[in-house]
Amino acid sequence: MQEAYDIPSPVGVLRLRPERDEDQDFRYRLFCDSRQPEFALLLAAPDFERIMRFQYRAQTVSYRAEFPAARFDIIELSGEPIGRIIVDRPGGMLHIVDQAIAPEWRNRGIGTAIMRALMAEAQTAGLPVRLEVSSANDPSLRLYQRLGFVPIETVALYMRLEWRALATQSERPC
Repeated sequence: MQEAYDIPSPVGVLRLRPERDEDQDFRYRLFCDSRQPEFALLLAAPDFERIMRFQYRAQTVSYRAEFPAARFDIIELSGEPIGRIIVDRPGGMLHIVDQAIAPEWRNRGIGTAIMRALMAEAQTAGLPVRLEVSSANDPSLRLYQRLGFVPIETVALYMRLEWRALATQSERPC
């Protein structure tokens, strides 16, 4: 079993710990919160719930199958779940598969703190960081661009972004 670890943030120390079965309700609520803008305008309430349950199950199965070695973590603050992150570390890169913060905790520096910790890990290992984000997700795009991520590919409605550490003076060619 993977161990939990802590990341300092502007709101306090965040604990990232492996997902557990009892996190399922929280993960579903978080999924709905992050997808509601996409589906709410298109679907009536009964259809919304049914479609969201289906989409949540499909995403869960897909992520587990496609990224079997990834870390699936819940982000906690003072013992309460406030988000989730899935990070895969295939050879040659650090891939952020999914990251979501509960709406009431957004725009407080939590995502930035987590991303900076992952970027530091990648820099130490000499790896790039890659992720995909919806082209319509302006807040996330601004965050990633502010952190130095650059677009490397557009696939359907998503942009693939990459961050690479700048070479240190001793690593730069003459």
